[in-house]
Amino acid sequence: MSIDSYKSFPSSQHAYREDLFQARAKYIKKRSLNMAGETGLSGGNVLSLRLEAEEPETNNKFQLNRKQRRSLGHLIITTPETERPITLFCNGLTVIERGRSNVLQALRSGLFELVQSGKKDADIINLPSFTSPQKGQYNIPPTAFPQYREVSISVLTETTHVLWKEVLQPGHTYGFRLSEKAGEVFACYTDELDGNPESLTLPQKLPVHREGGGTYYFTVHDDPTPPKLFARLEMPSKAYLNGPTPFTLVIEYTTDSVEPLVFDKSRSPLSVTTLCTGANLHCIDQLIDCQDDHTREKVEWGAVFVCYDYDPHPAFPDDGDFVEISTNRPWRFECALEELGNEKGYVRSMEGLRADRTYKARVGGPSGFRRWQYGKKEDLLAGTREEKMERWEVDMEKLGHLDVERIEEDLHFDTVA
Repeated sequence: MSIDSYKSFPSSQHAYREDLFQARAKYIKKRSLNMAGETGLSGGNVLSLRLEAEEPETNNKFQLNRKQRRSLGHLIITTPETERPITLFCNGLTVIERGRSNVLQALRSGLFELVQSGKKDADIINLPSFTSPQKGQYNIPPTAFPQYREVSISVLTETTHVLWKEVLQPGHTYGFRLSEKAGEVFACYTDELDGNPESLTLPQKLPVHREGGGTYYFTVHDDPTPPKLFARLEMPSKAYLNGPTPFTLVIEYTTDSVEPLVFDKSRSPLSVTTLCTGANLHCIDQLIDCQDDHTREKVEWGAVFVCYDYDPHPAFPDDGDFVEISTNRPWRFECALEELGNEKGYVRSMEGLRADRTYKARVGGPSGFRRWQYGKKEDLLAGTREEKMERWEVDMEKLGHLDVERIEEDLHFDTVA
């Protein structure tokens, strides 16, 4: 659960702080009085809900075929209660990890509603109804400063859910908002709850006011799902810390795309551009997750971090930073670690490993690549730099992000002094 609160002001701004607090207190009091008039209760007994809609980003599309965790906004709960905790009940209000709500369940129960934008007097789009035998509930703690603090629940959804595909039409724009009356919503003081909200008497049930809030508008797209990459780690069973034999780890990349594609790995730990400082690969833990198999202690590798007041990368990546891959053409990235005393490549030193230990490693590396397209490397990188740059000016939003699925196998190796 995330709690929004106001930050303290420096003492030099004391007068400004008091003015701000008083203004907000007047607003809260006025809002509570309005709610009191509507409910017949004192302002101190009213819990309120409102939706703060997320501002949609221009290029952040609601994609039905690409798995996205989309934020639609925040459900804001305001309580003026200073002493007793309150429990909120609602069908569909299923709060999952870290104060996040299940949007589709809340839509089906009536707490939220969906309308098609651009239509005058557009009807509410009906989803298959849902009534859980057990009402969703959320505990609201009391606060000493009710006019300055509110509870915020993130409103998130997975855009590829089958229900979205049944209800939404590509190319159309929709509005998502808190419903005015639909969906049963009530509250009670937590210390009066015996475990079953159905046993509450009418005087025990506290009404919940719904404030007119924002509407989240989004346009639906059904662009094709991009192909996927798979990463698997390979490494020797022994690492000689002080000998001449390098310890070479390999990350093999494969794909489910039959058609050849080329991706850009610049500005990543896999880049060929080292900038003489390890600015792209600044630590081996960017490539592997490694720990002592007995103590579970993570390896503390040598690292180099460099700051620039300009962009040190070339205007267009080197040809070696583009990789062609297909189902019958995997790509293998190799990284050789040198002995402990190695100074020419500190980042690739085996410093961090201890002799006569057994270590467990898993594959790491980038989680994906943003720039790619179908085709052969020789065709996509032909010509002058200007021609290459023009050829790579593609609509990456339409192509989508090239995700990497890591094959999480535990590999073990022993260290030898």
